[in-house]
Amino acid sequence: MTQVHAHVKKLKGGSMEAFNQLFEAYSHRIYGFGLKYLKSEADAEELVQDVFLKLWRNRQKLKEEESFHSYLFTIAFNQIKDYFRYKGIYLDVEDNSLIGTSDNSTEMTITYRSVLEQVSTLLEKLPQKKKEIFRLSRFEGKSAKEIAGLMDVSPKTVDNQISEVIGFLRKNLKDATPLVWLFFYLFLQ
Repeated sequence: MTQVHAHVKKLKGGSMEAFNQLFEAYSHRIYGFGLKYLKSEADAEELVQDVFLKLWRNRQKLKEEESFHSYLFTIAFNQIKDYFRYKGIYLDVEDNSLIGTSDNSTEMTITYRSVLEQVSTLLEKLPQKKKEIFRLSRFEGKSAKEIAGLMDVSPKTVDNQISEVIGFLRKNLKDATPLVWLFFYLFLQ
């Protein structure tokens, strides 16, 4: 069980310490993601607060087997969508401009699962070491430095391997609709 999974399990039981650990590990990532789209430090800080408040309120519904990273960024993305919808602006992921998008959550769930299946299938084609580096980074949220220590390679090697895998996935993802690219960006970049 990874450290993130252990914290998620404790969080489900109401552990404030686990919540704080997850906040420390992920708040800066959510902030950076929010700042990219919201273009305001204050709005990005508010996004972080909203995401973690929603996490706390829904902690008992967490599924340990699902990617916590993906779960948090889904909350963040939905909060950003709500923000833009409130402002009368819509986000188009394909060209990072702001225009109309679908709001069908069932479609998003199906697309998310489809993308994860495609990614899993593609990852199986990669050498074991490259696959493991990518998994540790993107699905367990470990930093390049942490992965380098675990796998006895340099952080630069980790970064290079991740870049190669992202390039491979980008090249090989089929039926890449704007929604697929959104999931790709949120969960794999």
